[in-house]
Amino acid sequence: MKRSARVFIATVLVAALSACGGGDGGDAGAENGGREQSSPQCEAPRDLARRSDVPVGVLMPAGSLQRQSYTSAADIATAGLNAVSLGFEFYFTATGDLAYDFDGNADDDAKERWKNNLRCTVIEAKQAGLVVAVWGQFIEAGRRGEPGTMPESVQNDVLESAVGMMPEVAKLLEELQVEFWSPVSELDKFAGPTGHNAYFARMVEAGRPHFYGTMYAQPNILQRDGFAAQQLEPDLGGVDALGISWISYECEEGKLPPGASLAWADFIVDAAAAQGITRVFVSEVGGTQAADESSRPCLEKLIDYWDGATNGVVVLDRPNDQPGGAVVKGNWQEDVLRSLR
Repeated sequence: MKRSARVFIATVLVAALSACGGGDGGDAGAENGGREQSSPQCEAPRDLARRSDVPVGVLMPAGSLQRQSYTSAADIATAGLNAVSLGFEFYFTATGDLAYDFDGNADDDAKERWKNNLRCTVIEAKQAGLVVAVWGQFIEAGRRGEPGTMPESVQNDVLESAVGMMPEVAKLLEELQVEFWSPVSELDKFAGPTGHNAYFARMVEAGRPHFYGTMYAQPNILQRDGFAAQQLEPDLGGVDALGISWISYECEEGKLPPGASLAWADFIVDAAAAQGITRVFVSEVGGTQAADESSRPCLEKLIDYWDGATNGVVVLDRPNDQPGGAVVKGNWQEDVLRSLR
């Protein structure tokens, strides 16, 4: 059964700094834990405006466009895509304090660099004509590799501090006319379903008065101990849209986590609808490892299942310094995306 959704969306941000005079582009990235380098100071142009295009593009988890298979916002646009989705790191220390870079710095200068790197990245993306979305993620300062579950000993302190940061982040994204924002994507991945349900709605509530774009939630559908696996309803906080997160190029039972199937996604979509959230888009799809064209039918099936051509779809692209990672640029995934426009 095909799931129709009345909305578009999702993509998230992008990168870099030609709009700000060049530079490394900001956050060195959660995926590999590289060190952050500062961007030249950027100021938002007065003519920034939100776009209403259906987003079809790529998701950049590393927080820096230069480190993905595409190397600039213009590179994405030249490929025939119109959207970019990028992670925004909330660093935390072993003592449960928020920080603003990989090294755990939490002073005012570090905070301003953190915000400025995001500002520069979004400005370049917007000026290249891309739809931009921003999604938060947690990573322990100094830790390399894929972000994971926060230690229980610091979880509440980190999440409380993050709630307090949401108004400031929302104001920045509103200044930049970002189209889509998820305060924290896959919060259930970082804090478990219980942590998500305790804090996600509070994050939305804290940011909502300051941001007038589309807010969305993105539970981790294929998580082995996640909402769908436990048949536990997520509190989506009254956001505007649900983002489908399907981090795999597999569609068949037996090749997915135990018990997983499209019914897991249906469960989350139904839970959203019960909360009055009927906008659905494919906010992140595709595996983390390289996949050959034999995976194309599955990707096309997933896009069709959620009407991605009408509602929006973003395919995961991995950092270019990660051996064996999925690369969209110049590959069959890029062809699939272009065919939707």
